[in-house]
Amino acid sequence: MRGRCSRPRMMSQNQKSIGVFDSGLGGLTVLREIHRQLPGENLIYFGDTARVPYGNKSSATIIRYSREIVRFLLARDVKAIVVACNTASSYALDAIRDMTDIPVLGVIDPAVRSLTHKAKAGSVAGLIATKGTISSGAYEKALKGNHGSQQLISKACPLLVPLIEEGYAESKAAELILRDYLEPLAAAGTEYLLLGCTHYPLIAITILRLYPQFKLIDSAEETAIELRTLLSDRGLMRDAQAASVELFVSDMTDSMRALQQLFFQSNVDKFEVAQVGDDH
Repeated sequence: MRGRCSRPRMMSQNQKSIGVFDSGLGGLTVLREIHRQLPGENLIYFGDTARVPYGNKSSATIIRYSREIVRFLLARDVKAIVVACNTASSYALDAIRDMTDIPVLGVIDPAVRSLTHKAKAGSVAGLIATKGTISSGAYEKALKGNHGSQQLISKACPLLVPLIEEGYAESKAAELILRDYLEPLAAAGTEYLLLGCTHYPLIAITILRLYPQFKLIDSAEETAIELRTLLSDRGLMRDAQAASVELFVSDMTDSMRALQQLFFQSNVDKFEVAQVGDDH
């Protein structure tokens, strides 16, 4: 008598992966921090390297790209999504949340919430970010939404991303450029400095060497803390020792593996090209 075929067992929600995406590989600093704080979680990362940067795109285009990537992650049945991109967090969070019932976190609110908890009311805080993030006003909106009364001084720093990606984060050139960007913030009495780009943790050592009075708020660290709390509160933590890390990019260049090592030094189980479809 032929045995009855057993149905495949559905994976429980807490055993599923966490999806993380960015316009490029800078979001790997967020992935790195999530991996450090939640070592038992399976992680899937997508970097839209074929269409980076997002900062010079229209809001409609940023939303379309983000929705395409989210569909890619949802097809892999993730249990939560982290938008590890300040520009996409600025423009696309609501559109992403309309697509799914699973938790979706950006990197702006966690950093701003940390600022409102740490900085005194009425004190001066600085924000360094890309032009796209600064022009969106997303940090100011988040500060208001979190009832923060700190004075926020913003500075666009367009030269920092290429400087970091070319390996000059601790060079004399970096010091000169940082002094030009940060001196006005220091002169205004900045105490806390928000790192409003996922690349910037890699230049934090140089910033603190030049301006030891600054207290840095790293959105990667704050986002990982908030994600851990969210998963714990919802019973979604994965109880495991071993976990996998899979990296996908929309375009692979000769320098990509070197950049991956720059942003994420841990071992990965997969690193390959994947295409995302058009959003219609």
